[in-house]
Amino acid sequence: MAGLIQQNMAPDQQAAPMPDQQAAPEMQAAPEMQAAPEMQAAPEMQEGPEKDESDPGYQAALEFAMKALYSDKAAKDIAKALRTAQDPVEALGTIAYEIVTIVDERTQGAVPDELLVLLATNILEEVGSIAEAANIPVKASDIALALKQMILRFLGEQGIDTTQLQQAMDQVDPEEFNRMAAQEA
Repeated sequence: MAGLIQQNMAPDQQAAPMPDQQAAPEMQAAPEMQAAPEMQAAPEMQEGPEKDESDPGYQAALEFAMKALYSDKAAKDIAKALRTAQDPVEALGTIAYEIVTIVDERTQGAVPDELLVLLATNILEEVGSIAEAANIPVKASDIALALKQMILRFLGEQGIDTTQLQQAMDQVDPEEFNRMAAQEA
């Protein structure tokens, strides 16, 4: 799935702003991708060297990902790939993982390590929003299972034995995420 984003970008593109293009209304970036001002901690409330969503590297990577998703029909290509996937959850995770990998490469690792999971989660949610905009149903449990797949894949690629982590993750009932989402709605 990496080709979906890569084929729509010149190899020399970095996190520099790309020309703004108007995306189709049904494919606009989801509002939940932008942190509400009240959700951002005030500078005096931040403790130590912890990073938050206002980190410039994180912001540049997220902006780069959103522009890549909504320029040059990438979102439509992603929707098409999801629609034809044999396992939609696996496709969600694979597409989001590949996008995170490309964004990390193109921004030269600008995202602090402690914000990579947050970036991956936001990109995964955006891929889920693209699916929903294309009338492909996505449940909270699908997002949770796809994120689980992404985490295990990343750690496995780092040479870490994921057996115990997978066993612990398998103990969580995916339907619990659907119940929590229903309570929030």
